[in-house]
Amino acid sequence: MAVVSGKRPRLSIARPRVLGARVLGSCVQRAVRKAESPPPPPILGDRGTEQDQEGTEVTRPPGHYPMLDGMRGYAALIVMIYHLQHFFGDRLPVGNGFLAVDLFFMMSGFVIALSYETRLREGEIRFRGFLRRRFLRLYPAYLAATIFGLAVALIFARQGLEVAAAFASALLMLPELILRGADGPFPLVPPAWSLFYEFWGNLFYAALAMRWRTRTLAVTVAGALAVYVAATQIGGTFELGVGYANLLPGIARFWFGFGLGVLIWRCRAWLPDPGRAAVPLLLATLAFGAVPKVDALRFLWVAVVMPMGLIAALRMPLTGRAAAVSAHLGRMSYPLYLLHWPVMELVVHLAEGSEGVRAWTDPVLGLTIVAVSCGLTVILTYGVEPWLRRALDRITTCR
Repeated sequence: MAVVSGKRPRLSIARPRVLGARVLGSCVQRAVRKAESPPPPPILGDRGTEQDQEGTEVTRPPGHYPMLDGMRGYAALIVMIYHLQHFFGDRLPVGNGFLAVDLFFMMSGFVIALSYETRLREGEIRFRGFLRRRFLRLYPAYLAATIFGLAVALIFARQGLEVAAAFASALLMLPELILRGADGPFPLVPPAWSLFYEFWGNLFYAALAMRWRTRTLAVTVAGALAVYVAATQIGGTFELGVGYANLLPGIARFWFGFGLGVLIWRCRAWLPDPGRAAVPLLLATLAFGAVPKVDALRFLWVAVVMPMGLIAALRMPLTGRAAAVSAHLGRMSYPLYLLHWPVMELVVHLAEGSEGVRAWTDPVLGLTIVAVSCGLTVILTYGVEPWLRRALDRITTCR
């Protein structure tokens, strides 16, 4: 969804760059020299989790932060509500819900570095193994959602050539760049735009960026922030990467969030403990959807509040039932993020026969979409996705 800016307050590019520089500068000045040394032990314990081929959690070093699972689940819910807000008169406090993607990128950078950077550097995992792991992690749910989106497109008779081109590109996790239809570069599952940057950005990181010195990484992150700021001001939208016009600037948006997450991981042992401020920082981070629609405040959240909230979350361990609930939310976040848009199109098109264009603003339909999306998410997360992962595992295993 594009940001409807109206009379959008003008903002000089200099101020957001200063905001971002303060965060990066603080980390770099205190930690960059120390971070060049071998990585220290993680903040919380020394055991971690990854999903095995059946989608269940298995313990693996070097660390795991259950709070991040819950944050991913919450962010996915905010994205869904943001895309459905027109059903409720645009009165919900999620006007900046698209900033959840920046939080996704940031957490992804931290978790990928946590799980793989040391193992890649030491040769425990080679690039081919990393590629296979990321493919098996991301592709099953993505494939299921893409097939579902294809079915919705065929049911409602979109132009066959455009659908075929979109499906062929989607299978490769690439935008549709040949016909460039009106529905954007990812017409079957529009939220999949971020998965394009995530998957290919992960591969770039494993092939090259994970070897960068921390100082080089920090400079690159600062440069990405500068491009991010400039592109939003020139293009008039913060949702870089969503449409054809801002696919290239979307790289800067991804790399700022992802690279900053990696930087936080490298500097983690020398970052200040937020202490009593941890809970307020976390709550402020999770309030990103309700931030006023002012450019300076958006960049304040992306460049300052979210990184500080991520650092605070690392200092807040969860155990017992809270950790279990958080784990389930994290597991379902990715399928929910992908499925809710094609579900919305399916439900609305079915209702248009009786309601016409009013179907797009009917709150009952909005609640129906939420319920159907959540139900299909459970089925995909605990049924279809593990089955697809096992099938793809057998196909990709070298014998």
